[in-house]
Amino acid sequence: MPVANLSRRTLTLALAFAPTGLRGGTEPCPPLPKVLFVCPAGSVKSAIARETLKSRAARLGIRVQIQSRGLVPEDHVSPALAAKLTADGINPGAEALRALSSEDVAAATIVVAFDDAAADSRLGQARPWTSPSWNADYPGAKAALAARLDTLLDELAGRSPTGCERKAR
Repeated sequence: MPVANLSRRTLTLALAFAPTGLRGGTEPCPPLPKVLFVCPAGSVKSAIARETLKSRAARLGIRVQIQSRGLVPEDHVSPALAAKLTADGINPGAEALRALSSEDVAAATIVVAFDDAAADSRLGQARPWTSPSWNADYPGAKAALAARLDTLLDELAGRSPTGCERKAR
């Protein structure tokens, strides 16, 4: 039967139940996974993890929202550490320091708490990560973070929406 002879209701129903490719569009995206990194000051471990994960996820095409917070925000990036991070293309100051709120934790899909931050009562369900000091042991901290992020990226690859359409904001 020619399309011109089909009723509007029949066409609507046919398109509603047609495979995505036949509808001429894609499904709406589910929400992106949200990763929240928390450390005591928010300026070193969590901020470096945030910027490193952003870069690596983008290179791999993994869509994820990433934030970092501090329990008591303070800038603990020494000039020597800043120079090493700059040489590696990492800018922990790319986002302003922000204090952790209960709302941040509630909105996150995955929460990672570095070292002493894991003891904060708001972070009971957080994944505790320990790490060498970036100021005292840059190579050790860099290697430890890379290994942790490899595992996290594998997990996020399975959660990152693909084949869907995200509306521009």
